Formats: sequence, structure tokens, C-alpha cells
Amino acid sequence: MLKFAAIAAIGIAAFSAPAAAQSATVYCVNGKIMVERATMSQMQSGRGHAPICIIGPSFDFQPDGRTWVQKNLNSDIGGNCSCR
Repeated sequence: MLKFAAIAAIGIAAFSAPAAAQSATVYCVNGKIMVERATMSQMQSGRGHAPICIIGPSFDFQPDGRTWVQKNLNSDIGGNCSCR
């Protein structure tokens, strides 16, 4: 019975892990396009007073964010952007 409880706990943890995963968001950071899994507060905490804004949607997978940038901003990660 103890084995069953341990297996059940592992199974529950495996199914709840993806729900805790952060989505990747398209940011403009100091004039450059980025797709990051960090929250806005996390992005701001490590960059001092650099201008940071969200310029696109969030995605479950970072490569989807890169594709969105290419199709909708006609640019790539690291390309120029503005937070105006």
C-alpha cells in the first residue's frame, strides 16, 4: 500500500508540474527584442533602470515566441524595438 501511495504522489506531481511552468513573453528590453520566461518584475530586478515593456503575447514554448516575432514584427530576437 505504501508503494501505491508513493507512485500516486509522483503521478500527481508530474501532472501539476506543467501548470507551474511560466510562459514565454515577448519583451522589449533596452531597445532589443527578447522572448523570456521571466515575469516583468524578474526582468526589471536584474536590469536597473533599463526600459522594459511587453510588446507581444505569451507562449507556452519559447520557439513559438521567436516565430511570432519573425512573422509579426518582421525582425528576430535581438532586433530593435521601442517601449513608447
